[in-house]
Amino acid sequence: MRSVPYSFQPILKSSLLFVFCFLFHTVSGQISYGGKPLPLHAGMGARSIEPATDLFVEMPSFDVTAALRQSQQDQTNLKSLEFAHKFHPFLRPDNSGIGFVTGKMKVWRVGIRSKGAYSLNILFSKFRLPPGAQLFVYNSDQSEILGSYTEKNNTELNMLPVQPVGGDELIVEYQEPLDAVFNGEVEVGEVNHDFLGIFFRATEMRDPQQDCHPNLICYPEDIQPGSGVVGLIINGTTYCTGSLVNNTAEDGTPYLLTATHCLNSNYNPGFLANRRYDIVAGSIVAFFNYNSPLCDTDIRGPLQMTMASADSVLISERHDISLLRLKEIPPAEYQPYYLGWNAGSSPSAPFHGLHHPNGGIKKVAIDEDRPRLGSFTLPNNYQAEPNSFWEVGAWDTGATEGGSSGSPLIDREKRVLGTLTGGASMCSSPRGPDSYASLFKFWDVQGSLDNPNPISHYLDPEGSQVMQLAGFNPYAQQPFTKSHNFKPEDKAVSYLFQRIPLFATNNTFGYTEFAEQFYAGDGVELRGVFVSSPPVSSISSMNIRIKVYSGENGPERLLYEQPYNYSYRYFNNTDFPVSSRNMLYNIENYIRFNEPVSVSRTFYISYSDANGIPAGFSAFSAEARRVGSGIVSTAWMKNASGWVKSSENIENPINTTLLIAPYVIGNTSTSVEPEKEQFKLVVYYSSEVKRIFIESNYDLVEWEIFYSSGIKIHHETIDISINRGSYSSTHLPKGVYIVRVKTVDGTVSAKKVLVT
Repeated sequence: MRSVPYSFQPILKSSLLFVFCFLFHTVSGQISYGGKPLPLHAGMGARSIEPATDLFVEMPSFDVTAALRQSQQDQTNLKSLEFAHKFHPFLRPDNSGIGFVTGKMKVWRVGIRSKGAYSLNILFSKFRLPPGAQLFVYNSDQSEILGSYTEKNNTELNMLPVQPVGGDELIVEYQEPLDAVFNGEVEVGEVNHDFLGIFFRATEMRDPQQDCHPNLICYPEDIQPGSGVVGLIINGTTYCTGSLVNNTAEDGTPYLLTATHCLNSNYNPGFLANRRYDIVAGSIVAFFNYNSPLCDTDIRGPLQMTMASADSVLISERHDISLLRLKEIPPAEYQPYYLGWNAGSSPSAPFHGLHHPNGGIKKVAIDEDRPRLGSFTLPNNYQAEPNSFWEVGAWDTGATEGGSSGSPLIDREKRVLGTLTGGASMCSSPRGPDSYASLFKFWDVQGSLDNPNPISHYLDPEGSQVMQLAGFNPYAQQPFTKSHNFKPEDKAVSYLFQRIPLFATNNTFGYTEFAEQFYAGDGVELRGVFVSSPPVSSISSMNIRIKVYSGENGPERLLYEQPYNYSYRYFNNTDFPVSSRNMLYNIENYIRFNEPVSVSRTFYISYSDANGIPAGFSAFSAEARRVGSGIVSTAWMKNASGWVKSSENIENPINTTLLIAPYVIGNTSTSVEPEKEQFKLVVYYSSEVKRIFIESNYDLVEWEIFYSSGIKIHHETIDISINRGSYSSTHLPKGVYIVRVKTVDGTVSAKKVLVT
């Protein structure tokens, strides 16, 4: 292998992968134009045009343990993530790889290897192709191919960033016509080695690393302001948090507050030499309503409610606070909330931090003590404004993590005091301090990065001179309501019976479709549905269908059908494509209907798999409810015999609910509330399955079966809430039997049944 000069340095304290992040959004190079690379064996018999060399160039080893340790240490300072090690190999056709001619093309191939990398990402520091030339990047077995990139990818910057390839090897292949009008320029200037295993999936939100953070829904008073707090992925590499903020005109301008270090690679000197904050802002994807639907269970929220790209409005490096503006106004469907602000000097407790730790679902941190003003030490010797940060001494509940940067600290009235810069808090210890850039200290500061205006110019355009402003709901007259039948005491489970997922499509018990029952008033418009599911594999082989039914006695009339959607939008260095989520986690997805569906009174939402994959997709169900819970079963199951309530199926009657939530237009709950009915008991014999069935609208706690002579032949008690029991009669002689039943309220009743 030829000797190749290297200069390399680790990325400093941030999960921004590229020093050249200012190039993103300007460079249109990520768009590919089809075609295929040559087969791997193509160069073996071709005419060589360069002296024979090794195909692969090996990146130097580095101390991964030290890099991991440094990454963890940095998280105690700035609340963002370092995940990659950067090399500068400057690989070109004249100093690396192999060259050969095939047909009318000359070809250059170079392999890049960095042992132990979860993924590799490269930047072409020189990229200028003639007409007819093609460039590909692929892994060593060509199972993953990027490109082709052609002259259409040429830019004035003469560079091309390329998205990551999984694993620790990749190959670059450049094909150029022998009669090209000019010699192309191709140079691999950067190779980035992912040592945390997050960049290859950094386009998708993650789970918190620590477990002391309560979910947003645990605090009802935070739900509305929390709908203005968004998870941010910047350049597809940086996890941070931001918040929509109101202004005194209350005109719905989508201003977004976050931390400046989220945008500048933690004050990376390479970035500060150019300061293209506008380009970085253009790469942002904001995720709305990325929350767990339950308080006590962590379920990755929906990624379908996103806004792509923002403009930089006001950037302050010395205060580590930035005001951006989303390119578009969030739609009513997202139900966004514009948080108020408090730029005063005496905020009132308690103080809540609403944040996305580690890029995870929205969490809450609580401090009952009043914060004090302090200073913060920024990295790379960058001087922060002294005494300009609200300091939370120690959280009483929760903590923060990398990814929480930019999140708001709110006062008792749910007004923003500042944005998180960093700190030392952890779930174990210490619980602080954490430092938030203070609006109080920044309010009238002028001259931030070529902008003479203070932040008050934008947040108080009316010139009212107020120091506090309440929040604003721009869609107060256009509410959307999400509701489900889970109760606070319900625990979400993937219910197994005889080791088989009972609510999985096409299971061995013969059930193919499952539905949840709801109730609405007349003429309610159903806009979509949220479905929460446990980990599922092979979903790409399935054809999951979501259906809406009406019917008073179960799903009867099909109203609407649509494919299940688990895709989301992300940033891939130049644009915002759509990709499928990784479904190997507890996940909630939002399926937006192509058109609103009108529902009235009782309706049902179901899921099924048209491809018939065995034991395929399932929704979470509530753990079997105990006798006397007073909660009706709302889950339904379908097999070849038709629909049956989950509490009445033959195999394993269970009072439960599926974690499915309709999203309706208007302020209307669709949850099913139990109604007290007069006691009913039905006992009958089925000759088809040879069983005696006992059904009641009250919880059964005990039943007995007697011969007509009075001799007892069966006695059974149960402690879970069911309305149906059954007993095999295959060993019983024909005749009349007496069934005696006791229900949860103490009612005792007896019925005769004829076994034929």
